[in-house]
Amino acid sequence: MSARPFGVKARLAQELCGFTGSPKAFREKYNVADKGQYHRIYTAEDIRRIRMSMLSLSEDSSREKTVPPILNFRMAKGGTGKTTICGNVASALAMMGHKVLMIDGDPQASLTGLFGIDWVSENITHIGDLMNRNEKKEKDFVDVQAAIWPIYAGGMLDMIPADITLADSDSWLMGATNREFVFSRLLKRYVDVFAHYDVILIDSAPSTSLLTNTLMTACKTLLAVVVPEGPSTKALEILDSNVHELNSAFADAGLNLDYHVIVNRYNQTKKPHNDALSKLVSTYPDQINDTIVRDFIGFVRQNDAFDEKNNGPVLEKEPNSVGARDVLDLTKSLIRMFDIKLADVNSLAPLASVGRAA
Repeated sequence: MSARPFGVKARLAQELCGFTGSPKAFREKYNVADKGQYHRIYTAEDIRRIRMSMLSLSEDSSREKTVPPILNFRMAKGGTGKTTICGNVASALAMMGHKVLMIDGDPQASLTGLFGIDWVSENITHIGDLMNRNEKKEKDFVDVQAAIWPIYAGGMLDMIPADITLADSDSWLMGATNREFVFSRLLKRYVDVFAHYDVILIDSAPSTSLLTNTLMTACKTLLAVVVPEGPSTKALEILDSNVHELNSAFADAGLNLDYHVIVNRYNQTKKPHNDALSKLVSTYPDQINDTIVRDFIGFVRQNDAFDEKNNGPVLEKEPNSVGARDVLDLTKSLIRMFDIKLADVNSLAPLASVGRAA
């Protein structure tokens, strides 16, 4: 699979870079090739180059080899838009200049499909395969790099996709030693590959399973995506219970897992949504993200049932929409929360002065 040909126009690129001068000054200082189009288009690679220049940084191969922050999108119920938020945040992070790895941890492979990968016909090595081979010490067969698919050029957005066979992971995890930390062991053993990225995003399955548990224990904070409706808010209680069970079971191992709530598909004209949001705020006052993602039809349009190759996040399809705006605001808050760096250096200062796009 080749990388997707995607970029944004100068005005949005200026915002993503955090450049506070005039649009003319931005275009003159950080010019890009016309690439055969009337409007200059800035790719994720271009924006990374510009931001590195603004911060007086260079790509350094001697940077510390550590696993980057992991954003695990998890909910104990399907249909909350968890995959939508995960994929859109991943795209936004890449377009802000970060090198991003997505891991599809759901056998439904919705994240895989969102980026146009046909898991039915393609030959995929998923994260379950990699963990299984690593546990069996099949060194010659654990090729993490070969399992990674390019989404945006230059390693700006990559993915380890999934298919339905990922559901078989629980069968072998049952017999694995210290099975809840299988994913952590894979990350540690192949840190050279994972350290190439500034951040890793995981789209976990909604069901509670050995697979979701081992993906959870590698994180510090889960991102629970909730729709402000009764069934979704009740599912948050189930996730809360799951987190407390894991923390209690592995306290001696130093596990101290927490979760942060992202409210999605909020419609302020619906009284039940307002009531549910008020309850969420009162119940989880310190855990709800300040950005409430509004209900937006564009999130439905990102999936084309008749042409999967045409799928893609709203930042690609409708970059000037309210949906894209909410995604960008949410992404900036997560950069701060998880201290996501640019080439191992704190990059929050330029983003703090970013103006809103018209």
